[in-house]
Amino acid sequence: MVAFFHTLVPGLLLLFKTLFRTALYLKSFHSQSHIYRIQNILHHSLLMVNGSPFFFIFVSSSIGTLSGFFFYAMPMRKCLCFVVLLLALASCQKGHMVTVTVHGSGSVSPLQVADVPTGESCTFTITPEPGNSLHTIKANARFDHSVTLTNTATTYLLPNITSDIALDVAFVASPYVKLTVDPSGTILPYGGTCMVTWETATVNPVYLNGEKVKYLSGGNIYRLFASMKYTLTGHFGDYTFTDEQEVQVGDWTTSTFGLVSYYPWRYDSLRISSLDGKVLDQWEPDPELLSWVDYYHKDGTITYSNHPGLKIPWSLPDDNSITRNGTTRKLQVNQVQMIISYQTTRLGEQVWFDMIYEHASDTPTDPI
Repeated sequence: MVAFFHTLVPGLLLLFKTLFRTALYLKSFHSQSHIYRIQNILHHSLLMVNGSPFFFIFVSSSIGTLSGFFFYAMPMRKCLCFVVLLLALASCQKGHMVTVTVHGSGSVSPLQVADVPTGESCTFTITPEPGNSLHTIKANARFDHSVTLTNTATTYLLPNITSDIALDVAFVASPYVKLTVDPSGTILPYGGTCMVTWETATVNPVYLNGEKVKYLSGGNIYRLFASMKYTLTGHFGDYTFTDEQEVQVGDWTTSTFGLVSYYPWRYDSLRISSLDGKVLDQWEPDPELLSWVDYYHKDGTITYSNHPGLKIPWSLPDDNSITRNGTTRKLQVNQVQMIISYQTTRLGEQVWFDMIYEHASDTPTDPI
């Protein structure tokens, strides 16, 4: 700074002194009608006056309410001092300013950088708060498309600064999708159920196995007859978030539900047994009853060959009972036979009335 003033003060004095002398020269030239010529060099800025080289300077100036254009002539030897003065003034020109504005939950350091020389760069440290992510950066309202969504601290380089810059840094709540299957980590029995729940944040729309879900968080119960992979997908702008969970389903013969639903059934016989399991009477139904076929579908409905179009619900409260159209009865089932029983009275004694079924075919009731 001291060196600058040592250059500035003599330079200013030289400038005023030159301007004063130039005015006297111009007055003298006019009054004495001197002849001078303009040399076509330096864009006609070199004026030869009586054989001496002068620089011809054209500037605009104003003082108070007075304004106008002034012409100055400067001797060559003093022009060098004038150039030095201009260079000194230029060297003291202020650099560019970068100002940061933060939107959302996060921090940027530094928030302001001053006096950045033209063409230089600045580096900023950007740190999202927990649960948040850096989303966008704009420089003078123009997006930097190289910025990617990130929830960790990062650095950002602003290169080749040629003007003042307003930097806008935006944070958002971190988008995510989360899929949960319960029970998990085990092989589900054939026909068993699982609860699939999902959570999301800052994403829309959301798809479960390719189907758009109505609510961004929720759950469904699914009955499974084969191993299944569930995929949850959510979108945030150009970003896609995915979570997957896989469920393993056991062989149908290991599940009571599978034993009931896998193959269709028809009557084999009817019988009466005591409460302690002793067979009291057994007979074969008539041929029409033997021709009926019952289909226990894996979607929880029953259809009948003798009543086309009729459909009633069924379920298994446990492995030893079956509910059909709201009525629960005792169930015994294996790979070849199913017995559905209910209590009744025979000769004043409580007994079981057993309906014994066999497979109507080896073709599965529903596709696996």
